[in-house]
Amino acid sequence: MNNPTPTTIRLLKSLDDFYNFQKLQQRIWSSGEDDVIPIHVLVTQAKNGGLLQGAFVTEGAESTGGMVGMAFGWPGFDTHTDPPALKFCSHIAGVLTEFHGQGIGLALKLAQREHLLAEKLMDWMTWTYDPLQRVNALFNIHRLGATCTTYYRDVYGPMDDALNAGLPTDRCQVEWRMDSERVNFALSSQKWLPVWDGKNIEIGETRPLGVGARIRIPVESRLRLDGRPVAIPIPDSLASLRAEGRGLLVEWRLFQRELIEAAFARGYEIVDCVELLDIGAHYILIPAGMRPFPDLPWP
Repeated sequence: MNNPTPTTIRLLKSLDDFYNFQKLQQRIWSSGEDDVIPIHVLVTQAKNGGLLQGAFVTEGAESTGGMVGMAFGWPGFDTHTDPPALKFCSHIAGVLTEFHGQGIGLALKLAQREHLLAEKLMDWMTWTYDPLQRVNALFNIHRLGATCTTYYRDVYGPMDDALNAGLPTDRCQVEWRMDSERVNFALSSQKWLPVWDGKNIEIGETRPLGVGARIRIPVESRLRLDGRPVAIPIPDSLASLRAEGRGLLVEWRLFQRELIEAAFARGYEIVDCVELLDIGAHYILIPAGMRPFPDLPWP
């Protein structure tokens, strides 16, 4: 990551803020007007417990009032518990492409966390993301310390924005226990992590598309799920896959879906996301309750 850009995070409250939020949403996701959150929804959320935050920098986008990133969510309930448990549902968060790698996304998530913990109403946040997105996977799981045991198939149905067109909208839902030992450790400046030993991990297999190719493609196989940690591959770049044609994107989607769902069904959970030597980024999954490194609150 480059040096963090001086960033101001503040609550969005005015109509001008909400109009700029809409413009920013369209620019980040290249989405059409039908996908933009209506002003009346933003106003109602802001007045009734929703959390709308914007990231502003001095040399920010003029058309959005200097806003270059935003995060939006609201309190919700986990309906799988009895009684339903209070949590925060983070709906969307994003940063303009030209400001990626400058610490703004992290600043937004930390601002969400700080605000919610200060309210003392909840210490649990969930959100969904595309498990094929390598940068998001590394950020959510490894950098923030979230975990995942929930996989949704085609949760939004067909979408035609630049990031989702032509691909089933499968999503992982992450759990971020904001004040847990694990998350505090993940966010610590003193954090150091053990190296996952590839010899003792079962790895979902991929191979290069061609001799010397950086693009890797799935190899049809099944995981034994015999109690060892499991590594499930993530493609290096969806843009590169898209350039090869829709078929390879869908192949990766179905490959990853099968492996993750099979592992979750056997009681595994995603606890880390790392680069494995020569074969790219992988999710690390372990059986629930397993402690590969007993002296650390990780994974």
